[in-house]
Amino acid sequence: MSTALGVDVGTTHTKVALVDVDAPRTLAVASAPTPAPADLLRVVADLTRRVLAAAPDAPVPAAVGVASMAETGVPVGPEDEPRGDWLRWDGHRAGAQADALAARLGRAELFAATGVRASAKVPLATWVWLRDERADSVVGRRTDTGGERGTVGALHGDGRWAGAADLVVLGLTGRLVTDHTLAGRTMAYRLGDVQTGLPAAFDVDLLAEVGLAPHQVPRVLRPGETVPLRAGALTDAGLLVGTPVTVAGHDHAVGAFAAGVRAAGDVADSVGTSEVVCTVLAADPEPGPVAAAGMSLVRTVRGDAPALVAGSSSAGGAVAAWLAHVAPADEHAGLLARASVVDDALVALLVGDAAHASGAPGFVVLPYGHGRQTPAPDAAATLRAVGPVPTDPVAALRGVLLGAALQARWMLDAQAALAGTPPARVRALGRPMIANPAWAALKRWCTPVPLDVVADEEAVAAGAALLAAERAALVGPAPVLSALAGPAQDVAPDPAAVERRLAGFVAEARAPR
Repeated sequence: MSTALGVDVGTTHTKVALVDVDAPRTLAVASAPTPAPADLLRVVADLTRRVLAAAPDAPVPAAVGVASMAETGVPVGPEDEPRGDWLRWDGHRAGAQADALAARLGRAELFAATGVRASAKVPLATWVWLRDERADSVVGRRTDTGGERGTVGALHGDGRWAGAADLVVLGLTGRLVTDHTLAGRTMAYRLGDVQTGLPAAFDVDLLAEVGLAPHQVPRVLRPGETVPLRAGALTDAGLLVGTPVTVAGHDHAVGAFAAGVRAAGDVADSVGTSEVVCTVLAADPEPGPVAAAGMSLVRTVRGDAPALVAGSSSAGGAVAAWLAHVAPADEHAGLLARASVVDDALVALLVGDAAHASGAPGFVVLPYGHGRQTPAPDAAATLRAVGPVPTDPVAALRGVLLGAALQARWMLDAQAALAGTPPARVRALGRPMIANPAWAALKRWCTPVPLDVVADEEAVAAGAALLAAERAALVGPAPVLSALAGPAQDVAPDPAAVERRLAGFVAEARAPR
Protein backbone atom coordinates (compact mmCIF):
# COMPACT_ATOMS: atom_id res chain seq x y z
CA MET A 1 0.00 0.00 0.00
CA SER A 2 1.11 3.55 -0.78
CA THR A 3 -0.59 6.46 0.94
CA ALA A 4 -0.84 10.18 0.32
CA LEU A 5 -2.27 13.03 2.32
CA GLY A 6 -4.89 15.34 0.81
CA VAL A 7 -5.89 18.74 2.21
CA ASP A 8 -9.00 20.69 1.15
CA VAL A 9 -9.37 24.25 2.46
CA GLY A 10 -13.04 24.94 1.80
CA THR A 11 -15.35 27.88 2.29
CA THR A 12 -16.88 26.33 5.39
CA HIS A 13 -14.60 23.50 6.49
CA THR A 14 -11.02 22.35 6.08
CA LYS A 15 -10.57 18.60 5.57
CA VAL A 16 -7.55 16.28 5.65
CA ALA A 17 -7.77 12.78 4.17
CA LEU A 18 -5.34 9.87 4.32
CA VAL A 19 -5.76 7.93 1.07
CA ASP A 20 -4.65 4.49 -0.07
CA VAL A 21 -3.74 5.60 -3.58
CA ASP A 22 -3.58 2.10 -5.05
CA ALA A 23 -7.19 1.09 -4.27
CA PRO A 24 -8.10 4.03 -4.15
CA ARG A 25 -9.90 4.48 -0.84
CA THR A 26 -9.92 6.97 2.00
CA LEU A 27 -8.52 5.37 5.14
CA ALA A 28 -9.30 8.27 7.48
CA VAL A 29 -10.60 11.81 7.27
CA ALA A 30 -10.82 14.68 9.76
CA SER A 31 -12.50 18.07 9.47
CA ALA A 32 -12.69 21.40 11.27
CA PRO A 33 -14.21 24.80 10.50
CA THR A 34 -11.89 26.76 8.21
CA PRO A 35 -9.97 29.06 10.56
CA ALA A 36 -8.43 32.49 10.13
CA PRO A 37 -5.21 32.47 8.08
CA ALA A 38 -2.97 32.76 11.12
CA ASP A 39 -4.39 29.49 12.49
CA LEU A 40 -4.61 27.51 9.26
CA LEU A 41 -1.30 25.62 9.46
CA ARG A 42 -1.95 24.64 13.07
CA VAL A 43 -5.40 23.29 12.17
CA VAL A 44 -4.02 21.33 9.19
CA ALA A 45 -1.35 19.80 11.45
CA ASP A 46 -3.94 18.87 14.10
CA LEU A 47 -6.17 17.23 11.46
CA THR A 48 -3.15 15.36 10.09
CA ARG A 49 -2.35 13.94 13.51
CA ARG A 50 -5.96 12.79 13.81
CA VAL A 51 -6.03 10.93 10.50
CA LEU A 52 -2.63 9.31 11.09
CA ALA A 53 -3.76 8.16 14.53
CA ALA A 54 -6.96 6.74 13.03
CA ALA A 55 -4.94 4.51 10.65
CA PRO A 56 -1.89 3.48 12.71
CA ASP A 57 -0.98 0.55 10.46
CA ALA A 58 -0.93 2.57 7.25
CA PRO A 59 2.41 3.56 5.70
CA VAL A 60 3.66 7.10 6.21
CA PRO A 61 2.21 9.34 3.48
CA ALA A 62 4.68 9.62 0.60
CA ALA A 63 3.07 12.71 -0.97
CA VAL A 64 0.93 15.68 0.07
CA GLY A 65 -1.58 17.56 -2.09
CA VAL A 66 -3.40 20.76 -1.14
CA ALA A 67 -6.60 21.99 -2.81
CA SER A 68 -8.71 24.96 -1.83
CA MET A 69 -11.49 27.34 -2.69
CA ALA A 70 -10.47 29.80 -5.38
CA GLU A 71 -10.52 33.64 -5.43
CA THR A 72 -9.64 33.64 -1.72
CA GLY A 73 -6.39 34.66 -0.08
CA VAL A 74 -4.53 36.98 2.25
CA PRO A 75 -1.46 39.24 2.06
CA VAL A 76 1.60 37.88 3.86
CA GLY A 77 4.59 39.78 5.22
CA PRO A 78 8.33 39.25 4.79
CA GLU A 79 8.33 36.53 7.44
CA ASP A 80 5.43 34.72 5.71
CA GLU A 81 3.02 35.90 8.40
CA PRO A 82 -0.60 36.43 7.28
CA ARG A 83 -1.67 40.06 7.49
CA GLY A 84 -5.31 40.08 8.46
CA ASP A 85 -8.27 37.85 7.69
CA TRP A 86 -9.24 36.02 4.51
CA LEU A 87 -10.29 38.13 1.57
CA ARG A 88 -12.86 35.61 0.38
CA TRP A 89 -14.50 34.98 -2.96
CA ASP A 90 -17.91 35.93 -1.57
CA GLY A 91 -16.90 39.26 0.00
CA HIS A 92 -18.45 41.53 -2.69
CA ARG A 93 -15.92 44.24 -1.79
CA ALA A 94 -14.38 45.04 -5.16
CA GLY A 95 -17.26 45.49 -7.61
CA ALA A 96 -16.35 49.09 -8.44
CA GLN A 97 -12.72 48.14 -8.98
CA ALA A 98 -13.68 45.25 -11.27
CA ASP A 99 -15.86 47.57 -13.35
CA ALA A 100 -13.05 50.09 -13.59
CA LEU A 101 -10.60 47.43 -14.77
CA ALA A 102 -13.10 46.25 -17.38
CA ALA A 103 -13.67 49.80 -18.59
CA ARG A 104 -9.96 50.50 -18.88
CA LEU A 105 -8.75 47.18 -20.33
CA GLY A 106 -11.91 46.00 -22.10
CA ARG A 107 -14.32 43.53 -20.57
CA ALA A 108 -14.30 41.23 -23.60
CA GLU A 109 -10.54 41.51 -23.99
CA LEU A 110 -9.95 40.58 -20.34
CA PHE A 111 -12.16 37.52 -20.67
CA ALA A 112 -10.52 36.40 -23.90
CA ALA A 113 -7.08 36.70 -22.27
CA THR A 114 -7.84 35.09 -18.91
CA GLY A 115 -11.09 33.10 -19.26
CA VAL A 116 -12.46 34.95 -16.22
CA ARG A 117 -15.26 37.53 -16.08
CA ALA A 118 -14.43 40.83 -14.40
CA SER A 119 -16.39 40.70 -11.13
CA ALA A 120 -16.14 41.64 -7.47
CA LYS A 121 -14.72 38.26 -6.48
CA VAL A 122 -11.60 38.14 -8.68
CA PRO A 123 -8.36 38.82 -6.78
CA LEU A 124 -7.12 41.27 -9.45
CA ALA A 125 -10.00 43.56 -8.44
CA THR A 126 -9.38 42.87 -4.75
CA TRP A 127 -5.76 43.96 -5.18
CA VAL A 128 -6.96 47.28 -6.57
CA TRP A 129 -9.35 47.56 -3.62
CA LEU A 130 -6.44 47.03 -1.23
CA ARG A 131 -4.47 49.76 -2.97
CA ASP A 132 -7.43 52.15 -3.04
CA GLU A 133 -8.32 51.57 0.59
CA ARG A 134 -4.72 52.12 1.62
CA ALA A 135 -4.64 55.46 -0.20
CA ASP A 136 -7.93 56.51 1.37
CA SER A 137 -6.73 55.56 4.85
CA VAL A 138 -3.65 57.78 4.42
CA VAL A 139 -5.89 60.80 4.05
CA GLY A 140 -7.96 59.83 7.06
CA ARG A 141 -10.93 57.98 5.61
CA ARG A 142 -12.21 55.19 7.83
CA THR A 143 -11.76 51.80 6.16
CA ASP A 144 -13.74 49.58 8.49
CA THR A 145 -14.87 46.54 6.47
CA GLY A 146 -15.30 44.08 9.31
CA GLY A 147 -12.74 41.29 9.46
CA GLU A 148 -11.09 42.53 6.28
CA ARG A 149 -9.94 45.91 7.60
CA GLY A 150 -6.69 44.48 8.96
CA THR A 151 -5.56 43.80 5.40
CA VAL A 152 -5.73 47.41 4.20
CA GLY A 153 -2.25 48.48 3.12
CA ALA A 154 -0.87 44.99 3.74
CA LEU A 155 -0.08 43.99 0.14
CA HIS A 156 1.33 46.97 -1.74
CA GLY A 157 4.78 47.63 -0.41
CA ASP A 158 6.53 44.66 1.18
CA GLY A 159 3.55 42.27 1.08
CA ARG A 160 2.88 39.20 -1.07
CA TRP A 161 -0.40 37.50 -1.98
CA ALA A 162 -1.08 33.92 -0.89
CA GLY A 163 -4.19 32.01 -1.94
CA ALA A 164 -5.74 29.60 0.56
CA ALA A 165 -3.93 26.50 -0.73
CA ASP A 166 -0.79 28.55 -1.33
CA LEU A 167 -0.72 29.60 2.34
CA VAL A 168 -0.77 25.97 3.50
CA VAL A 169 2.04 25.01 1.11
CA LEU A 170 4.02 28.10 2.17
CA GLY A 171 3.84 26.93 5.78
CA LEU A 172 4.80 23.36 4.86
CA THR A 173 7.66 24.11 2.48
CA GLY A 174 8.72 27.74 2.84
CA ARG A 175 7.90 28.26 -0.87
CA LEU A 176 5.16 30.64 -2.03
CA VAL A 177 3.78 28.69 -4.99
CA THR A 178 0.44 28.03 -6.64
CA ASP A 179 -0.90 26.09 -9.61
CA HIS A 180 -2.50 27.17 -12.89
CA THR A 181 -6.09 26.34 -11.82
CA LEU A 182 -5.88 28.75 -8.88
CA ALA A 183 -3.77 31.35 -10.68
CA GLY A 184 -6.32 31.17 -13.48
CA ARG A 185 -9.11 32.33 -11.15
CA THR A 186 -7.32 35.59 -10.27
CA MET A 187 -7.78 37.35 -13.66
CA ALA A 188 -4.02 38.03 -13.55
CA TYR A 189 -2.95 34.83 -15.37
CA ARG A 190 -3.41 34.21 -19.08
CA LEU A 191 -5.13 31.07 -20.36
CA GLY A 192 -2.39 29.90 -22.66
CA ASP A 193 -2.65 27.00 -25.09
CA VAL A 194 -2.84 23.40 -23.89
CA GLN A 195 -0.94 22.31 -27.01
CA THR A 196 2.04 24.63 -26.61
CA GLY A 197 2.09 24.83 -22.79
CA LEU A 198 0.57 26.97 -20.09
CA PRO A 199 2.12 30.29 -18.97
CA ALA A 200 4.90 29.87 -16.44
CA ALA A 201 3.95 32.92 -14.37
CA PHE A 202 1.35 35.58 -13.67
CA ASP A 203 1.05 38.22 -16.38
CA VAL A 204 3.44 41.12 -15.76
CA ASP A 205 1.26 43.69 -17.52
CA LEU A 206 -1.90 42.75 -15.62
CA LEU A 207 0.00 42.88 -12.32
CA ALA A 208 1.36 46.31 -13.22
CA GLU A 209 -2.20 47.54 -13.82
CA VAL A 210 -2.89 47.06 -10.10
CA GLY A 211 0.48 48.23 -8.81
CA LEU A 212 2.07 44.85 -8.15
CA ALA A 213 5.30 43.20 -9.28
CA PRO A 214 5.87 39.49 -10.06
CA HIS A 215 7.67 38.87 -6.76
CA GLN A 216 4.45 39.79 -4.90
CA VAL A 217 2.47 36.81 -6.21
CA PRO A 218 3.18 33.08 -6.00
CA ARG A 219 5.38 31.23 -8.45
CA VAL A 220 3.17 29.09 -10.70
CA LEU A 221 4.20 25.44 -10.58
CA ARG A 222 4.24 23.55 -13.86
CA PRO A 223 1.63 20.75 -14.07
CA GLY A 224 3.32 17.84 -12.31
CA GLU A 225 5.84 19.94 -10.36
CA THR A 226 6.25 19.53 -6.58
CA VAL A 227 8.17 21.21 -3.75
CA PRO A 228 9.77 19.41 -0.75
CA LEU A 229 8.31 19.30 2.76
CA ARG A 230 10.51 21.01 5.34
CA ALA A 231 10.85 20.24 9.03
CA GLY A 232 7.89 21.65 10.93
CA ALA A 233 4.21 21.06 11.52
CA LEU A 234 3.74 17.91 9.43
CA THR A 235 7.09 16.31 10.16
CA ASP A 236 6.25 16.72 13.85
CA ALA A 237 3.05 14.82 13.04
CA GLY A 238 4.99 11.94 11.46
CA LEU A 239 5.74 12.80 7.82
CA LEU A 240 9.27 12.79 6.43
CA VAL A 241 11.36 15.80 5.47
CA GLY A 242 11.53 16.02 1.68
CA THR A 243 8.10 14.49 1.05
CA PRO A 244 6.81 15.92 -2.27
CA VAL A 245 4.14 18.58 -1.76
CA THR A 246 1.96 19.89 -4.57
CA VAL A 247 -0.64 22.61 -4.95
CA ALA A 248 -3.37 20.34 -6.30
CA GLY A 249 -5.50 23.33 -7.28
CA HIS A 250 -9.04 24.69 -7.38
CA ASP A 251 -11.26 22.47 -5.24
CA HIS A 252 -13.96 21.86 -7.87
CA ALA A 253 -11.36 21.05 -10.54
CA VAL A 254 -9.57 18.63 -8.21
CA GLY A 255 -12.85 16.92 -7.33
CA ALA A 256 -13.67 16.56 -11.03
CA PHE A 257 -10.27 14.95 -11.63
CA ALA A 258 -10.82 12.49 -8.78
CA ALA A 259 -14.24 11.59 -10.21
CA GLY A 260 -12.66 10.64 -13.52
CA VAL A 261 -13.76 13.74 -15.43
CA ARG A 262 -10.61 14.05 -17.50
CA ALA A 263 -11.44 13.76 -21.22
CA ALA A 264 -13.52 15.76 -23.70
CA GLY A 265 -17.24 15.29 -23.05
CA ASP A 266 -16.84 14.32 -19.39
CA VAL A 267 -18.97 16.37 -16.96
CA ALA A 268 -18.68 16.86 -13.20
CA ASP A 269 -21.27 18.38 -10.87
CA SER A 270 -19.49 19.37 -7.65
CA VAL A 271 -21.81 20.23 -4.76
CA GLY A 272 -20.90 21.90 -1.49
CA THR A 273 -21.63 25.34 -0.05
CA SER A 274 -21.53 26.39 -3.71
CA GLU A 275 -22.00 24.25 -6.82
CA VAL A 276 -19.96 23.98 -10.01
CA VAL A 277 -20.74 22.17 -13.25
CA CYS A 278 -17.59 21.46 -15.29
CA THR A 279 -17.46 20.14 -18.86
CA VAL A 280 -14.15 19.06 -20.40
CA LEU A 281 -13.80 20.26 -24.01
CA ALA A 282 -11.95 19.10 -27.10
CA ALA A 283 -11.10 22.70 -28.07
CA ASP A 284 -11.69 26.25 -26.86
CA PRO A 285 -15.05 27.74 -27.86
CA GLU A 286 -15.54 31.34 -28.91
CA PRO A 287 -15.05 33.38 -25.73
CA GLY A 288 -17.90 35.87 -26.28
CA PRO A 289 -20.84 33.48 -25.75
CA VAL A 290 -19.08 31.88 -22.75
CA ALA A 291 -18.68 35.26 -21.07
CA ALA A 292 -22.26 36.28 -21.91
CA ALA A 293 -23.52 33.08 -20.26
CA GLY A 294 -21.65 33.99 -17.06
CA MET A 295 -19.28 31.02 -17.28
CA SER A 296 -15.50 30.69 -17.18
CA LEU A 297 -13.04 29.04 -19.54
CA VAL A 298 -10.32 27.09 -17.69
CA ARG A 299 -7.77 24.29 -17.99
CA THR A 300 -8.01 20.89 -16.30
CA VAL A 301 -5.66 20.13 -13.40
CA ARG A 302 -3.18 18.32 -15.66
CA GLY A 303 -3.18 21.33 -17.97
CA ASP A 304 -3.96 19.10 -20.94
CA ALA A 305 -7.51 20.12 -21.89
CA PRO A 306 -9.81 23.16 -21.85
CA ALA A 307 -13.00 23.09 -19.81
CA LEU A 308 -16.08 25.18 -19.11
CA VAL A 309 -17.01 26.07 -15.55
CA ALA A 310 -20.46 27.23 -14.47
CA GLY A 311 -20.91 28.21 -10.84
CA SER A 312 -23.79 28.72 -8.47
CA SER A 313 -22.70 30.52 -5.31
CA SER A 314 -25.56 29.04 -3.30
CA ALA A 315 -26.20 25.29 -3.27
CA GLY A 316 -25.71 23.97 0.25
CA GLY A 317 -25.68 27.64 1.24
CA ALA A 318 -29.16 28.12 -0.20
CA VAL A 319 -30.42 25.04 1.63
CA ALA A 320 -29.06 26.37 4.92
CA ALA A 321 -30.54 29.82 4.33
CA TRP A 322 -33.96 28.44 3.39
CA LEU A 323 -33.91 26.04 6.33
CA ALA A 324 -33.65 29.04 8.63
CA HIS A 325 -36.89 30.36 7.06
CA VAL A 326 -38.95 27.24 7.66
CA ALA A 327 -37.95 26.00 11.13
CA PRO A 328 -36.26 27.03 14.39
CA ALA A 329 -32.58 26.20 14.73
CA ASP A 330 -33.11 23.29 17.13
CA GLU A 331 -35.29 21.53 14.53
CA HIS A 332 -32.93 21.87 11.57
CA ALA A 333 -31.10 18.54 11.86
CA GLY A 334 -34.27 16.49 12.25
CA LEU A 335 -36.07 18.33 9.48
CA LEU A 336 -33.18 17.91 7.07
CA ALA A 337 -33.05 14.20 7.83
CA ARG A 338 -36.77 13.82 7.09
CA ALA A 339 -36.50 15.84 3.89
CA SER A 340 -33.60 13.64 2.72
CA VAL A 341 -35.71 10.49 2.41
CA VAL A 342 -36.86 9.33 -1.03
CA ASP A 343 -40.60 8.70 -0.55
CA ASP A 344 -44.00 9.17 -2.21
CA ALA A 345 -44.18 12.78 -1.05
CA LEU A 346 -40.99 13.55 -2.97
CA VAL A 347 -42.53 12.10 -6.13
CA ALA A 348 -45.67 14.16 -5.56
CA LEU A 349 -43.58 17.32 -5.36
CA LEU A 350 -42.28 16.61 -8.85
CA VAL A 351 -45.13 15.14 -10.83
CA GLY A 352 -48.16 14.78 -8.62
CA ASP A 353 -49.32 18.39 -8.58
CA ALA A 354 -52.09 19.13 -11.09
CA ALA A 355 -50.65 22.62 -11.49
CA HIS A 356 -47.59 21.16 -13.19
CA ALA A 357 -49.64 19.53 -15.94
CA SER A 358 -51.39 22.83 -16.62
CA GLY A 359 -48.05 24.53 -17.27
CA ALA A 360 -47.80 26.43 -13.96
CA PRO A 361 -44.37 26.10 -12.33
CA GLY A 362 -45.57 24.50 -9.10
CA PHE A 363 -43.81 25.12 -5.77
CA VAL A 364 -40.07 25.62 -6.01
CA VAL A 365 -37.47 27.87 -4.38
CA LEU A 366 -35.10 29.90 -6.54
CA PRO A 367 -31.72 29.11 -4.88
CA TYR A 368 -29.99 32.48 -5.23
CA GLY A 369 -28.43 33.57 -1.97
CA HIS A 370 -25.88 35.87 -3.66
CA GLY A 371 -27.35 36.62 -7.09
CA ARG A 372 -27.07 34.32 -10.09
CA GLN A 373 -23.74 33.91 -11.83
CA THR A 374 -24.97 31.76 -14.72
CA PRO A 375 -26.87 31.28 -16.99
CA ALA A 376 -28.35 34.74 -17.64
CA PRO A 377 -26.25 36.48 -14.93
CA ASP A 378 -28.30 38.54 -12.50
CA ALA A 379 -26.60 40.07 -9.47
CA ALA A 380 -29.98 41.01 -8.01
CA ALA A 381 -31.46 37.47 -8.04
CA THR A 382 -32.65 36.44 -4.59
CA LEU A 383 -33.62 33.36 -2.62
CA ARG A 384 -37.42 33.27 -3.02
CA ALA A 385 -40.33 30.89 -3.27
CA VAL A 386 -42.39 30.43 -6.42
CA GLY A 387 -45.93 29.37 -5.58
CA PRO A 388 -47.49 28.98 -2.14
CA VAL A 389 -45.06 27.69 0.47
CA PRO A 390 -46.40 24.39 1.90
CA THR A 391 -47.33 24.37 5.56
CA ASP A 392 -45.47 21.08 5.94
CA PRO A 393 -41.85 22.13 6.66
CA VAL A 394 -40.49 18.97 4.97
CA ALA A 395 -42.25 19.86 1.72
CA ALA A 396 -41.13 23.48 2.12
CA LEU A 397 -37.51 22.38 2.48
CA ARG A 398 -37.71 20.07 -0.50
CA GLY A 399 -38.64 23.06 -2.63
CA VAL A 400 -35.11 24.44 -2.31
CA LEU A 401 -33.57 21.03 -3.06
CA LEU A 402 -35.63 20.95 -6.25
CA GLY A 403 -34.61 24.52 -7.06
CA ALA A 404 -30.92 23.65 -6.69
CA ALA A 405 -31.36 20.59 -8.92
CA LEU A 406 -33.16 22.59 -11.61
CA GLN A 407 -30.51 25.32 -11.46
CA ALA A 408 -27.82 22.67 -12.05
CA ARG A 409 -29.78 21.26 -15.01
CA TRP A 410 -30.03 24.76 -16.49
CA MET A 411 -26.25 25.15 -16.16
CA LEU A 412 -25.71 21.73 -17.72
CA ASP A 413 -27.89 22.54 -20.73
CA ALA A 414 -26.17 25.90 -21.26
CA GLN A 415 -22.74 24.25 -21.14
CA ALA A 416 -23.80 21.55 -23.61
CA ALA A 417 -24.93 24.26 -26.03
CA LEU A 418 -21.57 26.05 -25.74
CA ALA A 419 -19.62 22.79 -26.04
CA GLY A 420 -21.61 21.83 -29.13
CA THR A 421 -22.36 18.34 -27.88
CA PRO A 422 -24.48 16.84 -25.09
CA PRO A 423 -22.77 14.97 -22.25
CA ALA A 424 -22.86 11.18 -22.21
CA ARG A 425 -22.80 10.90 -18.41
CA VAL A 426 -22.49 13.18 -15.37
CA ARG A 427 -20.54 12.45 -12.20
CA ALA A 428 -21.84 14.21 -9.08
CA LEU A 429 -19.63 14.63 -6.04
CA GLY A 430 -19.72 16.24 -2.64
CA ARG A 431 -20.99 15.30 0.80
CA PRO A 432 -24.56 16.58 0.18
CA MET A 433 -24.97 14.01 -2.60
CA ILE A 434 -24.27 11.18 -0.15
CA ALA A 435 -25.87 12.60 2.98
CA ASN A 436 -29.08 13.62 1.22
CA PRO A 437 -30.49 10.81 -0.99
CA ALA A 438 -33.50 12.95 -1.90
CA TRP A 439 -31.27 15.67 -3.34
CA ALA A 440 -29.33 13.05 -5.34
CA ALA A 441 -32.63 11.57 -6.55
CA LEU A 442 -33.82 15.00 -7.66
CA LYS A 443 -30.57 15.45 -9.59
CA ARG A 444 -30.96 12.11 -11.33
CA TRP A 445 -34.57 13.00 -12.16
CA CYS A 446 -33.52 16.38 -13.59
CA THR A 447 -30.49 15.18 -15.56
CA PRO A 448 -31.13 13.99 -19.14
CA VAL A 449 -28.25 11.47 -19.09
CA PRO A 450 -27.12 8.92 -16.48
CA LEU A 451 -25.76 10.51 -13.30
CA ASP A 452 -23.41 8.69 -10.91
CA VAL A 453 -22.62 9.84 -7.38
CA VAL A 454 -19.00 9.53 -6.24
CA ALA A 455 -18.90 7.38 -3.12
CA ASP A 456 -16.20 9.34 -1.23
CA GLU A 457 -17.69 12.13 0.89
CA GLU A 458 -14.46 14.12 0.72
CA ALA A 459 -13.74 13.74 -2.99
CA VAL A 460 -11.71 16.98 -3.13
CA ALA A 461 -9.35 16.02 -0.31
CA ALA A 462 -9.07 12.50 -1.76
CA GLY A 463 -8.47 13.99 -5.20
CA ALA A 464 -5.69 16.21 -3.86
CA ALA A 465 -4.01 13.09 -2.45
CA LEU A 466 -4.43 11.16 -5.72
CA LEU A 467 -3.03 14.01 -7.81
CA ALA A 468 -0.09 14.35 -5.40
CA ALA A 469 0.54 10.60 -5.70
CA GLU A 470 0.53 10.82 -9.49
CA ARG A 471 2.99 13.71 -9.44
CA ALA A 472 5.24 11.89 -6.97
CA ALA A 473 5.20 8.79 -9.25
CA LEU A 474 3.60 6.63 -6.55
CA VAL A 475 1.08 5.54 -9.19
CA GLY A 476 0.82 5.89 -12.95
CA PRO A 477 -2.28 7.75 -14.02
CA ALA A 478 -4.17 8.34 -10.76
CA PRO A 479 -7.06 5.91 -10.32
CA VAL A 480 -10.65 7.16 -10.25
CA LEU A 481 -12.83 7.24 -7.14
CA SER A 482 -15.65 4.70 -7.28
CA ALA A 483 -19.34 5.58 -7.60
CA LEU A 484 -22.12 4.56 -5.26
CA ALA A 485 -24.13 1.49 -6.10
CA GLY A 486 -27.59 2.17 -7.53
CA PRO A 487 -30.03 3.64 -5.00
CA ALA A 488 -32.52 1.40 -3.23
CA GLN A 489 -35.21 3.97 -4.07
CA ASP A 490 -35.37 6.55 -6.81
CA VAL A 491 -37.77 8.78 -8.69
CA ALA A 492 -38.85 7.31 -12.01
CA PRO A 493 -37.62 9.36 -15.00
CA ASP A 494 -40.25 11.51 -16.70
CA PRO A 495 -38.62 13.74 -19.34
CA ALA A 496 -41.86 15.57 -20.15
CA ALA A 497 -42.44 16.46 -16.49
CA VAL A 498 -38.82 17.59 -16.15
CA GLU A 499 -39.12 19.85 -19.17
CA ARG A 500 -42.28 21.42 -17.78
CA ARG A 501 -40.69 22.06 -14.40
CA LEU A 502 -37.47 23.36 -15.97
CA ALA A 503 -39.32 25.72 -18.31
CA GLY A 504 -41.36 27.11 -15.42
CA PHE A 505 -38.25 27.47 -13.23
CA VAL A 506 -36.26 29.30 -15.92
CA ALA A 507 -39.19 31.60 -16.75
CA GLU A 508 -39.55 32.58 -13.09
CA ALA A 509 -35.80 33.00 -12.66
CA ARG A 510 -35.56 35.31 -15.66
CA ALA A 511 -38.77 37.24 -15.03
CA PRO A 512 -38.32 40.96 -14.24
CA ARG A 513 -39.19 41.82 -10.67
